[in-house]
Amino acid sequence: MKLSKVVSVQGKIIGLLLLVLSCGYACTSVRLISEYDPITDEKVTELEEKVATYFVQLERTIGTDEAAYEHYQTFFDEAKVDLNTLSVRAAAVDKNRIVQEQVKELQNMLSNLEALHKMGFASAEQLPPLKSAFNSAFTAIIRLQMALKRGEKYEN
Repeated sequence: MKLSKVVSVQGKIIGLLLLVLSCGYACTSVRLISEYDPITDEKVTELEEKVATYFVQLERTIGTDEAAYEHYQTFFDEAKVDLNTLSVRAAAVDKNRIVQEQVKELQNMLSNLEALHKMGFASAEQLPPLKSAFNSAFTAIIRLQMALKRGEKYEN
């Protein structure tokens, strides 16, 4: 009689432990990427607007003295500062490797664009592929931020 009572109590304890573990497992989730960051989203959108403005102005002035690199130094300086801010912010957020890589790629693209602009553009026909590459990069970053905002999960 006592042995069966001990077995019954042990069974109830094990059942209770399994119930607690099941509830704990069901209530937790594994997050593989950072949370949505509204500041990153806002800064990337602002930078995208600056880059779009750069291409519009350059398309309009190409072939004239106004298209010279010296007239666009302020744009490059501001864009570098914006990208540095984004880089620092992306590095400060946990599980944010994808955004860090995206920002690093944008920094490389901007450096290449600046080098090309210093050499000078021969015609406006050189600009659409560059503009398209920047649009793709910005779209990828903004798309990721929108997905994070909706709560979608990505492998980081």
